[in-house]
Amino acid sequence: MRMPLLKMIPVLLCAYLALACTQASQGTAADDFFNGFIAVLNKGDHDGIAAFVTAHFASGPNPETRVARTEQLAKQGAPFQLRKTKVISPTMLSALVDDAHGMSLTMRAHLNDAQKVDRLMVAPGEAFDEAPPKDYSGWKDLATLVSDVRSDTGCPAMVVATIHDGQMSQSVSGERVLGKNDPARVDDVWSIGSIGKPLCSTVIGRLIEMGKLNWDTTLADALPGVPMRPEYKAVTFEQIMHQRGGIPQDLDFQGSDIKRIVAGATEPMTIRLNYAKDILSREPIGKPGEKFAYSNAGYALLGVIAERAMNKPYEQLVKELVFKPLGLSHSFTNADKLPEGRPSGHMPGPKGLEPVNFGGPLEIMCAPAGGGMYMSAGDLAKFGAAHLKGLRGEDGLLKSATVLRLHEALPADGIDYACGWGVETNPGIEKFHGHNGSNGTFRAQLCVFPKANLVITGFVNCGGENEPSPPLQAALAIAGRFAPASDAGK
Repeated sequence: MRMPLLKMIPVLLCAYLALACTQASQGTAADDFFNGFIAVLNKGDHDGIAAFVTAHFASGPNPETRVARTEQLAKQGAPFQLRKTKVISPTMLSALVDDAHGMSLTMRAHLNDAQKVDRLMVAPGEAFDEAPPKDYSGWKDLATLVSDVRSDTGCPAMVVATIHDGQMSQSVSGERVLGKNDPARVDDVWSIGSIGKPLCSTVIGRLIEMGKLNWDTTLADALPGVPMRPEYKAVTFEQIMHQRGGIPQDLDFQGSDIKRIVAGATEPMTIRLNYAKDILSREPIGKPGEKFAYSNAGYALLGVIAERAMNKPYEQLVKELVFKPLGLSHSFTNADKLPEGRPSGHMPGPKGLEPVNFGGPLEIMCAPAGGGMYMSAGDLAKFGAAHLKGLRGEDGLLKSATVLRLHEALPADGIDYACGWGVETNPGIEKFHGHNGSNGTFRAQLCVFPKANLVITGFVNCGGENEPSPPLQAALAIAGRFAPASDAGK
């Protein structure tokens, strides 16, 4: 039995696709694009989807990724029925569709300057008549900004923390569980999702500085006795951290896959070693260093390598090498007893947002890629500040030279990707180093602005795929004031 599309899309990373089509005229662009797109999804043929991607996708994510994501969208929701379309603006097209589960969905295509569709948002059907994201550039204070973004995006709760010139500010709005009248607290812990990747690369950086690993250590050297295809033997840590190791992406899992991989194991290190063996038995998706492909599996391998280097579970290493040295008292792993009072995740369902929380072996398997990691906004900001310090030339948790190498970015998928860190450009503000995260029930954002001496973090306790995400909307508004592009050279 398939899970409803809105419950699968955030986990599969399918709700925010990079698409492209030419716009013949504003009057027919929405009909032309969505009729063609729905037809391809409903057919569900790999060759047909690949041909559509080749013919109509703009530059951005590599074709293999886009084909895979489009296939997953078709698998989880087709056949779709197109009900109506509209042109919201010269740069935004929208469609109202019904999926195979009888759920009403909105697909909203955003056009770039070349009139190509560079991203597609999938949201509940009621979003069809909603206005585009609000402009928050005139925000007056952090509390009002957080409250406004949370309210406008329909999230049960939202928190934002900033550290600017060494001074922290925090604000929280909303409730931990929708309808329970339990206000969220500023020190609550939230799922960080894929922000676990910069956390993992930091663990690797510390082990390199300790002499336990080297930048050019290969999988063959790091995993002696672990069977692997010969193509993987020369792949280095740095290539994996840069998402250029040719490692399978594993952006989604079926229950049968998890059961097969775990094979009855209960110890975290055994579960992750089983996963590593499974990954390395599969055909690579590219040659080492050849291309960027965002991979949860790659970071899972890094966690196994760290475990074998120190003979300790990854969860213990994160606490010993990152949480404790930085004094992060509101940060937890899946192996810890989590605070009883904390925000619940939420997902869109047939009756609106519903409380949902994930657990089990998948969170353990993917811990180094972001599974089962929880932090407060303030603790996440302190973690970002440790990297900010290194980016500004000061030694701290890591030597500045190590931080600079971890943040040395290569072009990838519309942003530059470093070792677990994206380096992103947005109009009017300084480039920032950061990462986002979502397990489908939370959304998280970490932004580090080196020149402005600024860190911004944020969380909401709901999934869905509003883009920009609510935390990023707040971060961009804050950066517009404290990290304008004109300050980038200071």
